Amino acid sequence: MAADAEGRAWSFLVAGAERQFQGNAGYEDVVEESYNYDSTVGNFHQVAAGDLVVVRNGREALGVGFIEQLDVHPDQEKIRNRCPSCGSTGFKGRATELIRFRCSPCAHVFDQPRTETIRVTTFKAHYGGTWQALEGALDKEDLATLSLSRSDQQSIKALDRLRTLKAVAARGIRLPRQASYRRGGRSLTLSGGRRRSTTAARRGQNAFRKALIREYGLICAITGAAPAEVLEAAHLRPFAKTEQHRIEEGLVLRVDMHRLFDSGLLAISPDLVVRIAPTLAGHSAYSALDGSPLRIPGTACLDREVLAEHHITTTATW
Repeated sequence: MAADAEGRAWSFLVAGAERQFQGNAGYEDVVEESYNYDSTVGNFHQVAAGDLVVVRNGREALGVGFIEQLDVHPDQEKIRNRCPSCGSTGFKGRATELIRFRCSPCAHVFDQPRTETIRVTTFKAHYGGTWQALEGALDKEDLATLSLSRSDQQSIKALDRLRTLKAVAARGIRLPRQASYRRGGRSLTLSGGRRRSTTAARRGQNAFRKALIREYGLICAITGAAPAEVLEAAHLRPFAKTEQHRIEEGLVLRVDMHRLFDSGLLAISPDLVVRIAPTLAGHSAYSALDGSPLRIPGTACLDREVLAEHHITTTATW
């Protein structure tokens, strides 16, 4: 932890409806790879390579990583929009009104803002080589407790680095140490500007999975901390029968553990001990898990009765 404690920590608000200020027309962010900003953004001059970043939207943290490289481009042109009445940049678009914009400071409504060209320095922070998905394991309130700023308007907000590292570790995130970065030979361009995985984005929208991650973190209940990409929401009772998503009847499981659980080759006893079917005795990676305790807090809201029913039904076939 000591080596990783060097440097600062920031939360980056990704482009979208929440990231509107100073009449900015928008930024081209690839969330899992890089973040773009310029010298009109607060704290722009303090961000540096080696800093820890938590990428967020207006509701939750999307992921975390270390800045591996910071591209700087001085003397760039930028179009900035202003209210034609008072000159403020504090206005937003309206999707459901005939007149497109409304200025917050003066309440003037208008269809076309007044534009101006300014000179700025642009920055691009690359962190894709250390990116770890969070998928809502930390929400807006969690991030507020880690913030060193009380402002809700900043796109780049300072965080307490040590407390942030501890918070993400507690939710099952395993970041590579700063010294292990690959600093050469890595392409910093993601072909076509596409996201690394559309599957992960769809999973992140699943309310049941997100609720379980909020409850347990990115931690498989059987094997421990794992990347978000291999974790799934498991039902203790088949959803096809109940058609209900109850947090008390769910666990976060690694993909292979989930398959074994659903196939009747893995069960969990009411005293929260893992049981592996005898037919898997030839697979040491799985048979070694037999008798191990479930990796969930003692205060977890797990429905023990439903767990017992699954255990009895499953082990009766062994």
